[in-house]
Amino acid sequence: MTPTQGNLHPASPAKGSLKGLGLAATGAGAAALATAATACCVPVLAPLLVSLLGVSGSVWAAGLHPYSLLILALASLPLAYGFWSVYRRRALAAGQACPAKRPWLPRLALWSAAALWLFALALNMLQLLARRL
Repeated sequence: MTPTQGNLHPASPAKGSLKGLGLAATGAGAAALATAATACCVPVLAPLLVSLLGVSGSVWAAGLHPYSLLILALASLPLAYGFWSVYRRRALAAGQACPAKRPWLPRLALWSAAALWLFALALNMLQLLARRL
């Protein structure tokens, strides 16, 4: 079947392709970085951090505190790539009226990661303001 005869869309990945997995991994990576930035600087999360990482892991995570803004900056890169790849305009095949429907799971993971990133950024900014007072 050629792309102009029906269901195949040359600009969209075939079923079983790794593109959807890559988008989900981008969202998961950004969420992990945002979580790390949040966990290393919020004293309220200390009991959760100790229970998840253990004592030695918590001491290691506390050492990341000076780098929390750098971690957030690095987390914004996969978030930006994820938004670009999920919401960019897709090329249409000849004779196709509209692009294929976008899957909801990568968008959900991406928006969840973005919410975590914004939460981590807000907590970092509040902590910086509290230090100045």
